[in-house]
Amino acid sequence: MRVINQGNDVVIAKQVRSAHTFFSRLKGLMFKKHFFHDDALHITPCSQIHTYFMKFPIDVVYLNVDFKVVGIEQNLSPWKLGKKFKHVKSVIELPPGSVKKTGLNTGDTIYFKKN
Repeated sequence: MRVINQGNDVVIAKQVRSAHTFFSRLKGLMFKKHFFHDDALHITPCSQIHTYFMKFPIDVVYLNVDFKVVGIEQNLSPWKLGKKFKHVKSVIELPPGSVKKTGLNTGDTIYFKKN
């Protein structure tokens, strides 16, 4: 599945993995050795993330129920707690630099599309 910015049709990630169960959300990207440049992890339900036990920084996109971007954190280092934003229902974790590269901004709306 891909994740795409609805406003400009820019592909944000080509391979989106989902974390929708308790254990998949808990594990997330912990203990992974790397994060490929076109990958993403969509975590739902989720209102805040952490990067404990991670080996690399990530970009984090916080989404409301309508998949509108309500918050962004770029290059969040390992062993940190993500910010708390209002109305967050899910989160997309991306390789560092993805937000800047794709021009994603707060207020944008994203959508998911099967490959």
